[in-house]
Amino acid sequence: MAHDKTASDNDAPRSDDAEARHARGLAILRQIGGPEYDGPIGRLARVSPDMARFTVDYPYGDVLSRPGLDLRLRQLCNVGSLIAQGSVQPQLRFHMEGLLNVGGSAQDLVEVMFIATAILGFPAAINTIGIVRQILADRSIPFSPILPQADAGGSRYARGLRAFGELMQGPPSDYLASFGAITPELAQWSIEFAFGDVLARGELESKAKHLVIASMLATVGNREDALRLHLESALKVGATKEEIIEALIQVSVYAGFPAALNAFGVAAQAFQKRDDVPAVASAVRSSTPGSESGARRRQRGLAALAATSGGSGEAVVRSFEDVAPEIGQMIVEHSYGDIFSRPGLDPKTRELTACAALAGRATRTTETPLRVHINAALNVGASREEIVETLLNMAAYFGFPAVQGAMRIAGEEFRKRVL
Repeated sequence: MAHDKTASDNDAPRSDDAEARHARGLAILRQIGGPEYDGPIGRLARVSPDMARFTVDYPYGDVLSRPGLDLRLRQLCNVGSLIAQGSVQPQLRFHMEGLLNVGGSAQDLVEVMFIATAILGFPAAINTIGIVRQILADRSIPFSPILPQADAGGSRYARGLRAFGELMQGPPSDYLASFGAITPELAQWSIEFAFGDVLARGELESKAKHLVIASMLATVGNREDALRLHLESALKVGATKEEIIEALIQVSVYAGFPAALNAFGVAAQAFQKRDDVPAVASAVRSSTPGSESGARRRQRGLAALAATSGGSGEAVVRSFEDVAPEIGQMIVEHSYGDIFSRPGLDPKTRELTACAALAGRATRTTETPLRVHINAALNVGASREEIVETLLNMAAYFGFPAVQGAMRIAGEEFRKRVL
């Protein structure tokens, strides 16, 4: 029986198609990489010519060259995805510079860092700030940071509700439903901090915020509810189905096909809901819990910081002063003033849980915070043996390489203190 030709047979790449694909990839790589665009590829080719060609052909020739998303948005999404991975600093720097090369601004870089504090946690920003600072210095880019706003006090929750309504185009009831009844504090922080302090910032357009957040969530994985909510909201604020598809195709390049395929499953639900449900304007609820003044939160946070992390924590806070001082303020007011100062756990237990969480993540991003919290645990009365046992307890859950890396860091900090 003769073999029936199919579309895939007809579409099989020919040698001339392969050359065109490679040339197309090099052209996009040149736009993103700038004058030294071929340096990393050349170094890679000395080890594996095939891998060097694959690195041009698929990411740049097949994906980033597609017309459905402009290069600035693509690079914003790439930066978000790479920050989420936590251990790919050379590639993160390359694509941060690539964002500037295709028309993005220094403020764009700073805004993605702000978004990371709410979606990925402060360690992501702590790790990223040094890369941003070095890029600005190397390129002699003048940059004046946006100074922290005056104390919003009781208006933080109201500002968060407004930001939620504008960005998500609906009330927060569904967003808060799964956890608000269990922990009202987390519900309040989610509105006050994530939306009122971070996502209310107006320096990045709403569509870009959603695409960056979607890229972060898709990269991390297992965040289906949040990813679906942001994809649905992206459509409401003007992102097209094609733009979302392109952003998620791109995840396959930087986080792998499994992450992208799982994200597409969530996107299918968001697209279906958009098609099935008519848009209905929803008013954001007007009743708001009272928000503490920033001064009180800052005072409490500084006290908690001094009592636990001391100089090492203060150094982290100061590291943001020249580029994004508001993030340093957020660390004091939110991490320490809202969370670490709570009385439900004694300080030693709280610091040991922080060590466990950071050791389990086991990325480059979490190394500096792990050092800070190992020292904080010692400062509040934990013994060397208790820290070691806490880290050993993680082996069954995160594997030996993660715990071995954390133990190396702990050993270095113990030696500094002659323990």
